[in-house]
Amino acid sequence: STRLSNAAGFEEPYMASMETVQLRVKLLPLLGKQLEVDKIRLSGLQLHLGKDGNGVANWEDLQEAAETETEAGASEAQAPGKDAGSQLKGLAIGGIEVADARLVWDDRAAGARYEVRDLAFSTGEIAPGEPFDLDLGFNLAATQPAISGNFALQGEVLLAADMNAIAVNGARLQLDASGDGVPGGQATLALATDIVVDLAAQTLSLPDLVLEALGMKLTGQVSGTAISGDDPRFSGSLAVAGFSPRDVIKALGQASPATADASVLGNSDASLQWEASSNHFAATALKLHLDDSTVDGTAQVDSFATPAIAFDLTVDTFDLDRYLP
Repeated sequence: STRLSNAAGFEEPYMASMETVQLRVKLLPLLGKQLEVDKIRLSGLQLHLGKDGNGVANWEDLQEAAETETEAGASEAQAPGKDAGSQLKGLAIGGIEVADARLVWDDRAAGARYEVRDLAFSTGEIAPGEPFDLDLGFNLAATQPAISGNFALQGEVLLAADMNAIAVNGARLQLDASGDGVPGGQATLALATDIVVDLAAQTLSLPDLVLEALGMKLTGQVSGTAISGDDPRFSGSLAVAGFSPRDVIKALGQASPATADASVLGNSDASLQWEASSNHFAATALKLHLDDSTVDGTAQVDSFATPAIAFDLTVDTFDLDRYLP
């Protein structure tokens, strides 16, 4: 086992510990700048990060030591270009397997604690240009907001040969959460999508997104450009299949409004095209059905810092008396 002592003043005796680690590298392929690694196995990882009541983090002493060592060795740094051409030409990993891991963030200054436990993570064989399976799961407990639950993610991952693009096919995410910080006290969220990220082209694509939560099913697609820049741009479409607004209100833990007509708020659906940046959001081709009413139009918010809101909506018919007490 491997252990790293915690800083003085923190309750946990170790900042990090691990029961077993297995990492085996084949030496002969390294001569040809090919990195070939057997399956990486980590078991019993325990990582405790946090701040004390004065806001001092338990890794600051390690950071200060590292900075001192860096400054001391700066004069011995190699000249630029000395290692030119030393980059790897190939990478192959037999897989990654993490079992029984626990991660804790405890901020005593803010009174917040977040804990990930029973974390398990595994992949198939990893090699650029070859797909591999991904399976991740863990339990979560947090105090701000007060939430507990479990998280699961599966999918098939493909890394481009040049390592500049990644695709996740059939990604499936599920979150079951409960607690005072969850609307209605309990919620389940299920997400399925494909994901394509091209770092060279700076693009993002989620071509077939399906989200189910609060009794609603949302489908759509998302695309993005300049995703790592100062002004990323996103656009897409979204459709909400028929649902009951009353049921959603109930799922959010709110009392259903008293209405003269008990049948209203019983059926709704919506669709829209949208575009967004870090500073604006616009919904175009907006269509909403609520009971017997249809709403068409556009809406947008410019400058989130000092919002300017504009909309152009048309309603075909609406009987307000049905919705009043």
